[in-house]
Parts: sequence; C-alpha cells; structure tokens
Amino acid sequence: MDTSRLNFQDWPLDLLVDYALKVHHRTIRREGPATLALVEKVVGENEVMPEVRELFAGSLEALESHLMKEENVLFPFLYELYKADDDGLKIEQMHCGTIGNPIRVMMMEHGDELARHERIAALTNHYTAPADASADYRTLLARLEEFMEALKEHIHVENDIIFPGFLEVEQRVVTHGFRF
Repeated sequence: MDTSRLNFQDWPLDLLVDYALKVHHRTIRREGPATLALVEKVVGENEVMPEVRELFAGSLEALESHLMKEENVLFPFLYELYKADDDGLKIEQMHCGTIGNPIRVMMMEHGDELARHERIAALTNHYTAPADASADYRTLLARLEEFMEALKEHIHVENDIIFPGFLEVEQRVVTHGFRF
C-alpha cells in the first residue's frame, strides 16, 4: 500500500494511534511471518541468507515485544490523554510518571530495528538480486524492501508525530499526582 501521499501531520492524534495499530501492527504481524517463511525457503541460495534469516527472525521477535508494550501500556494511556484533552479535563499522570519514559524506550527500540533492517538492506545489496536468483529469491527481496518501507513509516508516524504530539497533550492535561 502506497501511503507516501498521506499527510499524517494533519490527522488527529487518536486517529494516528488507530492507524498505527490497525495498519502498522497488523502489517508487521501478517507480513513478518510470511516473509520469514520465504527467507527459510531460499536460505541456501545465497551466502548472506543465513545472516538475513537471523536478523529478520530477531526483528520479528523484538517487534512483537515492542508492539505488545505499545498496545498494552502506552497506547491505552495515550487514548486517555486524548479524551481528557478533548473533554477539557485533567487526569493523573501515567503509573510510570511522564509518558516520556515509555516513549524513550519505544524510540530506542525503533532505532534498533531500523539498524537491523539497514543491515539486511546492506547484506542484500539494497534488495538487488543476483542475475541467477530464483523467482522466490527475487520475491523475498521485494518483500524485505516493502517491510523496511512500512517499518520506516511506522517509525516516522510515531517518533515524529504521535509521540511529540502526546507529550504536548500531557503538559496540558496531566496533574502531577500518582496513579494507583
């Protein structure tokens, strides 16, 4: 799906969180295992494929943990912040203090995954197949490139729009007591 023309800056923050959940998270969970299966199928076709397999499998494992933290910890509170701001209410801060704490973790993990996928790109000569590559190998490279592009969009939407936007919302609506 080509989303390059979408102007995410104009979207409401809660819609961006919905988009991250329903497009990015679902795409990672759907395309990741299918892509890994294709890596497994062609692992013997090129000397770089065992390392690509290791990197991609590690990425899927790390991303699943990352997505669960977003879905179960950070995003539910972001929705609370959005509703409070929309309703003109004050709420108590997140159980771990400012949302800046989990956001820093999410951004660090984004950087780790971007680096891992940049390594995959380098290993595969930026997704360029050798002349004698099989159709499956060529398909795999296209899927790896698509996965990387989707991951970069996910990182952009969260790091550059959702997280800064909600840090501003937090300043408006959070009282600095403790949540129990």
